[in-house]
Amino acid sequence: MSSVRYPTTSLKPHREESLLGGHLWIFSGALQQAPRWVEAGGLIDVKSSTGQFVARGYYNPQTDIAIRILTHDPEEEIDAEFLRRRIRSAVALRRVFDPDITNAYRLIQSEGDGLPGLVVDRYADVLVAQVHTLGMERLWPLLLPPLLEETGAKGIVLRNDSQSRRREGLAVEEPVVVAGEVPEKVLVRENGVQFEVDPREGQKTGFFLDQRDKREALRKYTHGKRVLNCFSYTGGFSVYAALADPETHTASVDVSAPAMEAARQHFLLNDLDPGKHAFIVADVFDYLEEARRRDEQFDVVILDPPAFAKTQSARSQALKAYRRLNTLGMQVLRAGGILLSCSCSGVVGMDDLLGAISMSAQRLHRSVQLLESYTHSLDHPINLAMPETAYLKAVFCRVE
Repeated sequence: MSSVRYPTTSLKPHREESLLGGHLWIFSGALQQAPRWVEAGGLIDVKSSTGQFVARGYYNPQTDIAIRILTHDPEEEIDAEFLRRRIRSAVALRRVFDPDITNAYRLIQSEGDGLPGLVVDRYADVLVAQVHTLGMERLWPLLLPPLLEETGAKGIVLRNDSQSRRREGLAVEEPVVVAGEVPEKVLVRENGVQFEVDPREGQKTGFFLDQRDKREALRKYTHGKRVLNCFSYTGGFSVYAALADPETHTASVDVSAPAMEAARQHFLLNDLDPGKHAFIVADVFDYLEEARRRDEQFDVVILDPPAFAKTQSARSQALKAYRRLNTLGMQVLRAGGILLSCSCSGVVGMDDLLGAISMSAQRLHRSVQLLESYTHSLDHPINLAMPETAYLKAVFCRVE
């Protein structure tokens, strides 16, 4: 056993099966009693109802997920060296990226890398970290040195500005540079394509890294085509599409004017003339309704909306929104065109997304061929014992 003694709590009978299989969450209802002898965010050992060691993690009495597990090994202490090993393992996985081609990726994916509550993205020599849980907040001071030393990063921004922190009893804070120096904008490469990232103010940590492989997959469908990119943010899909062929025309639609301006800059960065493309500041649903009334048609339509549901209670409404969105998308897609439809709602599964697309097609009396399907790219690994932490779905379809 570990030489450090941790406070302990016990599970109700037969509540350890999923934990022994590698799951990292313990809900409050699985505990025999709330361990009031442990301070919020503190480390705790979890035992079965018969007294056998099950796991070690951190505790928060304020959330439904009472304990998030850090290790199933009774001899593994939760200290600076433990955190360094986890970071080193995460860094090793990302060595598949050639930095001359791709130097922007997710470095630490929370439960997927064995560090629940922590997300770290790498943009060239800058790391952007987000701490989502109270237990990880308490461990944060121990994380800074190994993050710098194992990655060689020159600066770290802490982006604790997510509203999800409130559920943990944490303050929502302004972004702050916590190590080294961080420029206002960071120039990065993704599959050889250049983008400029704002590590302090950009959405999430500055860029949507989880769509990298889908952006690359899009290229082959866009040669000389008319491409509509909905919820385009800073134009990632549009830039990839335009680079495929000088004759390709893209229209990017997003409700954010600053995002549209950033999209124009991304075209210039990649030696593309933004004057040959359209950048439209509008609500996507309103734009699609108007385009349908004009009988406007595109060869490729990309639907990459924000999460329509963040909780199970919002799932029904989200499914309606996905059906409406895909119906509108198909109505401006020519026969034989390509639809790329995405969902980042965790409570909406791949079958749900395909069902929404199928129902939209049936409503419009159109047929759909599923060509390719994607989930998370390799820098967003999912713990196989925790399928509920998967969130991203993307499908390429041909719609007749």
